[in-house]
Amino acid sequence: MDKIKVLLIEKSSDDKDLVTETLGKVDYVNLVGDATTTEEANYYIGEKYPNIVLIGTNVDFDRYEFTDFLSKEYPEIAVVLVENQLLEDTMYRAIFVGAKDVIISPFTSSKLVDSIYRSFELVKDKEVVHRESAPTRRRRSSNGNVVTVFSTKGGVGKTFISTNLAIALSKGNDKRVCLVDLDLDFGNTVLALNLIPRFTIMDIVDDIRNIDQDIIESYLIPHESGIKVLPANAKPQINEFITAEHIEIILKALRGAFDYVVVDMPARFYEPVNPAFQFADVLIMVTTPEISTLRNIKASILTLHELNFPKNKIKILLNRADSSSQIKTKDVESTLGQSLYSVIDADYKLAIQSLNSGTPVVISKPRSSVGKGFSALAKKISSDFEGNGRN
Repeated sequence: MDKIKVLLIEKSSDDKDLVTETLGKVDYVNLVGDATTTEEANYYIGEKYPNIVLIGTNVDFDRYEFTDFLSKEYPEIAVVLVENQLLEDTMYRAIFVGAKDVIISPFTSSKLVDSIYRSFELVKDKEVVHRESAPTRRRRSSNGNVVTVFSTKGGVGKTFISTNLAIALSKGNDKRVCLVDLDLDFGNTVLALNLIPRFTIMDIVDDIRNIDQDIIESYLIPHESGIKVLPANAKPQINEFITAEHIEIILKALRGAFDYVVVDMPARFYEPVNPAFQFADVLIMVTTPEISTLRNIKASILTLHELNFPKNKIKILLNRADSSSQIKTKDVESTLGQSLYSVIDADYKLAIQSLNSGTPVVISKPRSSVGKGFSALAKKISSDFEGNGRN
Protein backbone atom coordinates (compact mmCIF):
# COMPACT_ATOMS: atom_id res chain seq x y z
CA MET A 1 0.00 0.00 0.00
CA ASP A 2 1.06 3.64 -0.49
CA LYS A 3 2.46 5.29 2.59
CA ILE A 4 0.04 7.30 4.73
CA LYS A 5 1.32 10.86 4.80
CA VAL A 6 0.93 12.57 8.17
CA LEU A 7 1.27 16.27 9.03
CA LEU A 8 1.78 17.05 12.73
CA ILE A 9 0.76 20.40 14.25
CA GLU A 10 2.22 20.74 17.76
CA LYS A 11 4.47 23.15 19.72
CA SER A 12 5.58 20.80 22.50
CA SER A 13 9.00 19.33 21.76
CA ASP A 14 8.29 16.26 23.88
CA ASP A 15 5.05 15.50 22.03
CA LYS A 16 6.77 16.08 18.69
CA ASP A 17 9.53 13.68 19.61
CA LEU A 18 7.03 11.01 20.70
CA VAL A 19 5.07 11.20 17.44
CA THR A 20 8.23 11.33 15.31
CA GLU A 21 9.78 8.33 17.08
CA THR A 22 6.55 6.31 16.91
CA LEU A 23 5.80 6.95 13.25
CA GLY A 24 9.43 6.41 12.30
CA LYS A 25 9.00 2.74 13.24
CA VAL A 26 5.98 2.21 10.97
CA ASP A 27 6.79 1.27 7.38
CA TYR A 28 3.50 2.44 5.88
CA VAL A 29 3.45 5.89 7.54
CA ASN A 30 5.48 8.93 6.51
CA LEU A 31 5.66 12.09 8.63
CA VAL A 32 5.78 14.74 5.90
CA GLY A 33 5.72 17.87 8.02
CA ASP A 34 5.98 19.42 11.46
CA ALA A 35 4.04 22.69 11.88
CA THR A 36 3.26 24.98 14.80
CA THR A 37 0.90 27.48 13.13
CA THR A 38 -1.99 27.35 10.66
CA GLU A 39 0.15 29.21 8.12
CA GLU A 40 2.84 26.52 8.27
CA ALA A 41 0.16 23.82 8.15
CA ASN A 42 -1.40 25.32 5.02
CA TYR A 43 2.04 25.43 3.39
CA TYR A 44 2.67 21.72 4.06
CA ILE A 45 -0.83 20.82 2.87
CA GLY A 46 -0.23 22.62 -0.43
CA GLU A 47 3.22 21.10 -0.90
CA LYS A 48 3.01 17.60 0.61
CA TYR A 49 -0.68 16.64 0.25
CA PRO A 50 -0.96 14.80 3.61
CA ASN A 51 -3.62 12.17 4.20
CA ILE A 52 -3.75 12.86 7.95
CA VAL A 53 -3.42 16.10 9.92
CA LEU A 54 -2.67 15.34 13.57
CA ILE A 55 -3.40 18.37 15.76
CA GLY A 56 -1.86 18.30 19.22
CA THR A 57 -3.00 20.09 22.36
CA ASN A 58 -0.23 22.70 22.47
CA VAL A 59 -1.09 25.20 19.74
CA ASP A 60 -1.93 28.93 19.68
CA PHE A 61 -5.07 28.76 17.54
CA ASP A 62 -8.63 27.46 17.82
CA ARG A 63 -8.16 23.80 16.93
CA TYR A 64 -11.86 23.19 16.29
CA GLU A 65 -12.16 26.19 14.03
CA PHE A 66 -9.15 25.02 12.02
CA THR A 67 -10.51 21.47 11.89
CA ASP A 68 -13.77 22.86 10.52
CA PHE A 69 -11.81 24.77 7.87
CA LEU A 70 -9.78 21.70 6.85
CA SER A 71 -12.87 19.48 6.66
CA LYS A 72 -14.58 21.92 4.31
CA GLU A 73 -11.57 22.83 2.16
CA TYR A 74 -9.86 19.42 2.11
CA PRO A 75 -12.46 16.67 2.60
CA GLU A 76 -9.88 14.12 1.43
CA ILE A 77 -7.78 14.83 4.54
CA ALA A 78 -8.58 13.16 7.86
CA VAL A 79 -8.09 15.31 10.95
CA VAL A 80 -7.18 13.59 14.21
CA LEU A 81 -7.38 15.69 17.37
CA VAL A 82 -5.37 15.06 20.53
CA GLU A 83 -7.14 15.83 23.83
CA ASN A 84 -5.94 15.81 27.43
CA GLN A 85 -9.14 14.16 28.64
CA LEU A 86 -12.22 12.51 27.17
CA LEU A 87 -15.31 14.67 27.60
CA GLU A 88 -18.73 14.10 26.06
CA ASP A 89 -18.95 17.67 24.74
CA THR A 90 -15.48 17.33 23.25
CA MET A 91 -16.47 14.29 21.20
CA TYR A 92 -19.71 15.89 19.99
CA ARG A 93 -17.89 19.04 18.95
CA ALA A 94 -15.08 17.10 17.27
CA ILE A 95 -17.55 15.09 15.20
CA PHE A 96 -19.50 18.17 14.10
CA VAL A 97 -16.39 20.03 12.90
CA GLY A 98 -15.35 16.98 10.90
CA ALA A 99 -12.61 15.32 12.95
CA LYS A 100 -12.27 11.65 12.13
CA ASP A 101 -10.91 10.61 15.53
CA VAL A 102 -9.93 11.90 18.97
CA ILE A 103 -7.08 10.34 20.93
CA ILE A 104 -6.31 11.05 24.56
CA SER A 105 -2.86 12.17 25.73
CA PRO A 106 -0.72 10.54 26.93
CA PHE A 107 -1.24 7.91 24.25
CA THR A 108 0.60 4.71 23.48
CA SER A 109 2.37 4.12 20.20
CA SER A 110 -0.18 1.47 19.22
CA LYS A 111 -3.13 3.82 19.85
CA LEU A 112 -1.57 6.56 17.76
CA VAL A 113 -0.84 4.27 14.83
CA ASP A 114 -4.26 2.63 15.09
CA SER A 115 -5.98 6.04 15.05
CA ILE A 116 -4.02 7.18 12.01
CA TYR A 117 -4.73 3.98 10.09
CA ARG A 118 -8.45 3.89 10.96
CA SER A 119 -8.88 7.56 10.06
CA PHE A 120 -7.11 7.01 6.74
CA GLU A 121 -9.36 4.04 5.92
CA LEU A 122 -12.43 6.02 6.97
CA VAL A 123 -11.65 8.84 4.55
CA LYS A 124 -11.05 6.32 1.75
CA ASP A 125 -14.44 4.75 2.44
CA LYS A 126 -16.10 8.16 2.41
CA GLU A 127 -14.49 8.96 -0.94
CA VAL A 128 -15.97 5.77 -2.37
CA VAL A 129 -19.41 6.62 -0.95
CA HIS A 130 -19.40 10.14 -2.35
CA ARG A 131 -18.10 8.91 -5.70
CA GLU A 132 -20.75 6.20 -5.92
CA SER A 133 -23.64 8.39 -4.77
CA ALA A 134 -25.81 9.07 -7.79
CA PRO A 135 -28.60 11.65 -7.80
CA THR A 136 -31.85 10.16 -6.53
CA ARG A 137 -33.80 8.91 -9.47
CA ARG A 138 -37.05 10.40 -8.25
CA ARG A 139 -36.96 13.53 -6.17
CA ARG A 140 -39.90 13.75 -3.83
CA SER A 141 -42.11 16.83 -3.78
CA SER A 142 -43.10 16.03 -0.20
CA ASN A 143 -41.74 14.15 2.77
CA GLY A 144 -42.08 10.39 3.02
CA ASN A 145 -44.00 8.69 5.82
CA VAL A 146 -42.23 7.64 9.02
CA VAL A 147 -43.56 4.49 10.71
CA THR A 148 -41.98 4.06 14.14
CA VAL A 149 -42.22 0.62 15.76
CA PHE A 150 -41.90 0.79 19.54
CA SER A 151 -42.43 -1.05 22.81
CA THR A 152 -40.83 -0.58 26.21
CA LYS A 153 -41.20 -4.32 26.80
CA GLY A 154 -38.37 -6.40 25.40
CA GLY A 155 -39.05 -9.66 23.59
CA VAL A 156 -42.37 -8.66 22.04
CA GLY A 157 -41.09 -8.98 18.46
CA LYS A 158 -40.32 -5.39 17.42
CA THR A 159 -37.62 -6.38 14.95
CA PHE A 160 -39.80 -9.17 13.57
CA ILE A 161 -42.60 -6.63 13.06
CA SER A 162 -40.31 -3.93 11.61
CA THR A 163 -38.55 -6.12 9.05
CA ASN A 164 -41.68 -7.82 7.78
CA LEU A 165 -43.66 -4.56 7.69
CA ALA A 166 -40.94 -2.76 5.73
CA ILE A 167 -40.90 -5.48 3.08
CA ALA A 168 -44.69 -5.71 2.98
CA LEU A 169 -44.90 -1.96 2.35
CA SER A 170 -42.57 -2.31 -0.63
CA LYS A 171 -44.31 -5.30 -2.21
CA GLY A 172 -46.74 -4.90 -5.06
CA ASN A 173 -46.29 -1.14 -5.51
CA ASP A 174 -43.76 1.44 -6.58
CA LYS A 175 -42.93 2.61 -3.08
CA ARG A 176 -39.37 3.07 -1.88
CA VAL A 177 -38.85 1.81 1.66
CA CYS A 178 -36.00 2.21 4.12
CA LEU A 179 -35.65 0.26 7.38
CA VAL A 180 -33.69 2.04 10.13
CA ASP A 181 -32.34 0.18 13.15
CA LEU A 182 -32.31 2.66 16.05
CA ASP A 183 -31.91 -0.02 18.68
CA LEU A 184 -28.37 1.30 18.99
CA ASP A 185 -27.23 -1.10 21.70
CA PHE A 186 -28.80 -4.39 20.65
CA GLY A 187 -30.15 -3.87 17.14
CA ASN A 188 -30.23 -6.99 14.99
CA THR A 189 -32.16 -6.12 11.85
CA VAL A 190 -29.16 -7.25 9.79
CA LEU A 191 -29.39 -10.68 11.41
CA ALA A 192 -33.12 -10.86 10.78
CA LEU A 193 -32.45 -10.06 7.12
CA ASN A 194 -29.23 -12.10 6.76
CA LEU A 195 -27.21 -9.04 5.77
CA ILE A 196 -23.58 -8.17 6.32
CA PRO A 197 -23.27 -4.40 6.88
CA ARG A 198 -20.68 -2.45 4.95
CA PHE A 199 -21.59 0.69 6.88
CA THR A 200 -23.54 1.41 10.05
CA ILE A 201 -25.24 4.48 11.49
CA MET A 202 -21.93 5.61 13.01
CA ASP A 203 -20.43 5.97 9.53
CA ILE A 204 -23.22 8.40 8.66
CA VAL A 205 -22.70 10.28 11.92
CA ASP A 206 -19.03 10.64 11.04
CA ASP A 207 -20.04 12.14 7.67
CA ILE A 208 -22.99 14.07 9.12
CA ARG A 209 -21.86 17.43 7.71
CA ASN A 210 -22.25 16.19 4.14
CA ILE A 211 -25.40 14.11 4.48
CA ASP A 212 -28.22 14.71 2.04
CA GLN A 213 -30.75 12.38 0.47
CA ASP A 214 -28.35 11.37 -2.31
CA ILE A 215 -25.29 10.62 -0.19
CA ILE A 216 -27.20 8.86 2.58
CA GLU A 217 -28.44 6.20 0.16
CA SER A 218 -24.86 5.14 -0.52
CA TYR A 219 -24.55 4.19 3.16
CA LEU A 220 -27.60 1.93 3.08
CA ILE A 221 -27.58 -1.83 2.51
CA PRO A 222 -29.82 -3.11 -0.29
CA HIS A 223 -31.93 -6.17 0.52
CA GLU A 224 -33.16 -8.66 -2.04
CA SER A 225 -36.75 -7.54 -1.36
CA GLY A 226 -35.97 -4.06 -2.67
CA ILE A 227 -35.85 -2.22 0.65
CA LYS A 228 -32.74 -0.40 1.91
CA VAL A 229 -31.43 -0.90 5.45
CA LEU A 230 -29.53 1.36 7.85
CA PRO A 231 -28.00 -0.93 10.51
CA ALA A 232 -27.19 -0.14 14.12
CA ASN A 233 -23.56 -0.23 15.21
CA ALA A 234 -21.59 -3.40 15.64
CA LYS A 235 -19.87 -1.82 18.67
CA PRO A 236 -22.50 -0.45 21.08
CA GLN A 237 -19.87 1.30 23.23
CA ILE A 238 -19.48 4.09 20.64
CA ASN A 239 -23.20 4.88 20.62
CA GLU A 240 -22.72 7.42 23.40
CA PHE A 241 -21.48 9.82 20.73
CA ILE A 242 -24.72 9.64 18.73
CA THR A 243 -27.06 12.51 19.56
CA ALA A 244 -30.66 13.44 18.82
CA GLU A 245 -29.34 16.06 16.41
CA HIS A 246 -27.60 13.34 14.39
CA ILE A 247 -30.77 11.22 14.26
CA GLU A 248 -32.83 14.25 13.22
CA ILE A 249 -30.50 14.98 10.28
CA ILE A 250 -30.56 11.31 9.25
CA LEU A 251 -34.35 10.98 9.39
CA LYS A 252 -34.88 14.22 7.49
CA ALA A 253 -32.60 12.99 4.70
CA LEU A 254 -34.34 9.60 4.57
CA ARG A 255 -37.80 11.17 4.50
CA GLY A 256 -36.72 13.11 1.44
CA ALA A 257 -35.48 10.00 -0.33
CA PHE A 258 -38.08 7.33 0.54
CA ASP A 259 -41.83 6.91 0.54
CA TYR A 260 -41.70 4.99 3.82
CA VAL A 261 -39.12 5.02 6.59
CA VAL A 262 -39.73 2.19 9.07
CA VAL A 263 -37.87 2.68 12.35
CA ASP A 264 -37.08 -0.21 14.70
CA MET A 265 -36.73 1.39 18.14
CA PRO A 266 -34.97 0.38 21.39
CA ALA A 267 -37.13 -0.96 24.22
CA ARG A 268 -36.94 2.26 26.22
CA PHE A 269 -37.45 6.01 26.08
CA TYR A 270 -34.00 7.31 25.18
CA GLU A 271 -33.12 10.93 24.38
CA PRO A 272 -30.94 10.36 21.27
CA VAL A 273 -33.78 8.56 19.44
CA ASN A 274 -36.49 11.09 20.34
CA PRO A 275 -36.61 12.41 16.74
CA ALA A 276 -38.11 9.05 15.72
CA PHE A 277 -41.11 9.98 17.86
CA GLN A 278 -41.17 13.58 16.65
CA PHE A 279 -41.13 12.59 12.97
CA ALA A 280 -43.47 9.60 13.38
CA ASP A 281 -46.58 9.76 11.22
CA VAL A 282 -47.63 6.48 12.82
CA LEU A 283 -46.36 5.01 16.07
CA ILE A 284 -46.90 1.25 16.14
CA MET A 285 -47.00 0.15 19.78
CA VAL A 286 -46.29 -3.59 19.89
CA THR A 287 -47.85 -5.72 22.61
CA THR A 288 -48.45 -9.40 23.24
CA PRO A 289 -51.29 -11.09 25.14
CA GLU A 290 -49.53 -11.22 28.53
CA ILE A 291 -50.52 -9.25 31.61
CA SER A 292 -47.01 -7.93 32.30
CA THR A 293 -46.65 -6.71 28.72
CA LEU A 294 -50.05 -5.02 28.70
CA ARG A 295 -49.26 -3.20 31.95
CA ASN A 296 -45.97 -2.05 30.50
CA ILE A 297 -47.56 -0.83 27.28
CA LYS A 298 -50.30 0.98 29.17
CA ALA A 299 -47.70 2.82 31.23
CA SER A 300 -45.84 3.73 28.03
CA ILE A 301 -48.99 5.13 26.43
CA LEU A 302 -49.62 7.25 29.54
CA THR A 303 -46.05 8.55 29.29
CA LEU A 304 -46.59 9.46 25.64
CA HIS A 305 -49.80 11.30 26.57
CA GLU A 306 -47.91 13.24 29.25
CA LEU A 307 -45.32 14.17 26.61
CA ASN A 308 -48.21 15.47 24.45
CA PHE A 309 -47.61 12.89 21.73
CA PRO A 310 -50.70 12.97 19.41
CA LYS A 311 -53.12 10.25 20.48
CA ASN A 312 -54.35 9.67 16.93
CA LYS A 313 -50.87 8.56 15.84
CA ILE A 314 -50.64 5.75 18.41
CA LYS A 315 -51.68 2.43 16.87
CA ILE A 316 -51.74 -0.77 18.91
CA LEU A 317 -50.48 -3.94 17.25
CA LEU A 318 -51.14 -7.24 18.99
CA ASN A 319 -48.39 -9.69 18.14
CA ARG A 320 -48.57 -13.45 18.77
CA ALA A 321 -52.35 -13.44 18.99
CA ASP A 322 -53.59 -16.89 19.98
CA SER A 323 -57.25 -17.89 20.07
CA SER A 324 -56.45 -20.37 22.85
CA SER A 325 -54.95 -17.65 25.06
CA GLN A 326 -56.79 -16.63 28.21
CA ILE A 327 -56.33 -13.01 27.20
CA LYS A 328 -58.54 -12.21 24.21
CA THR A 329 -58.34 -9.28 21.83
CA LYS A 330 -61.24 -7.58 23.60
CA ASP A 331 -59.31 -7.85 26.87
CA VAL A 332 -56.31 -6.15 25.26
CA GLU A 333 -58.51 -3.34 23.93
CA SER A 334 -60.23 -2.90 27.28
CA THR A 335 -56.94 -2.79 29.18
CA LEU A 336 -55.28 -0.29 26.82
CA GLY A 337 -58.39 1.80 26.27
CA GLN A 338 -58.34 1.75 22.49
CA SER A 339 -59.11 -0.53 19.56
CA LEU A 340 -56.44 -2.71 18.05
CA TYR A 341 -55.00 -1.39 14.81
CA SER A 342 -53.62 -4.74 13.69
CA VAL A 343 -53.28 -8.35 14.82
CA ILE A 344 -50.46 -10.74 13.91
CA ASP A 345 -51.19 -14.39 14.69
CA ALA A 346 -48.93 -16.53 16.84
CA ASP A 347 -46.80 -19.04 14.95
CA TYR A 348 -43.72 -19.55 17.09
CA LYS A 349 -42.17 -22.20 14.87
CA LEU A 350 -42.48 -20.07 11.75
CA ALA A 351 -41.18 -16.95 13.52
CA ILE A 352 -38.11 -18.77 14.88
CA GLN A 353 -37.37 -20.33 11.48
CA SER A 354 -37.66 -16.91 9.89
CA LEU A 355 -35.28 -15.23 12.34
CA ASN A 356 -32.78 -18.09 12.27
CA SER A 357 -32.64 -18.18 8.48
CA GLY A 358 -32.70 -14.42 8.02
CA THR A 359 -35.67 -14.71 5.68
CA PRO A 360 -38.76 -12.68 6.68
CA VAL A 361 -42.10 -14.47 6.71
CA VAL A 362 -43.54 -12.17 4.03
CA ILE A 363 -40.93 -13.64 1.68
CA SER A 364 -40.73 -17.27 2.83
CA LYS A 365 -44.40 -17.86 3.74
CA PRO A 366 -46.50 -14.99 2.33
CA ARG A 367 -49.67 -17.14 2.33
CA SER A 368 -49.36 -18.09 6.00
CA SER A 369 -51.64 -16.36 8.50
CA VAL A 370 -48.64 -14.35 9.73
CA GLY A 371 -47.66 -13.34 6.21
CA LYS A 372 -51.24 -12.31 5.42
CA GLY A 373 -51.34 -10.33 8.66
CA PHE A 374 -48.37 -8.23 7.57
CA SER A 375 -49.86 -7.72 4.11
CA ALA A 376 -53.07 -6.49 5.70
CA LEU A 377 -51.10 -4.19 8.03
CA ALA A 378 -49.16 -2.68 5.13
CA LYS A 379 -52.35 -2.12 3.12
CA LYS A 380 -54.01 -0.45 6.09
CA ILE A 381 -51.08 1.91 6.65
CA SER A 382 -50.91 2.76 2.93
CA SER A 383 -54.66 3.33 2.82
CA ASP A 384 -54.56 5.61 5.87
CA PHE A 385 -51.81 7.74 4.36
CA GLU A 386 -53.54 7.90 1.00
CA GLY A 387 -56.74 8.93 2.77
CA ASN A 388 -54.84 11.78 4.41
CA GLY A 389 -53.26 12.79 1.13
CA ARG A 390 -49.78 11.71 2.25
CA ASN A 391 -49.04 9.36 -0.66
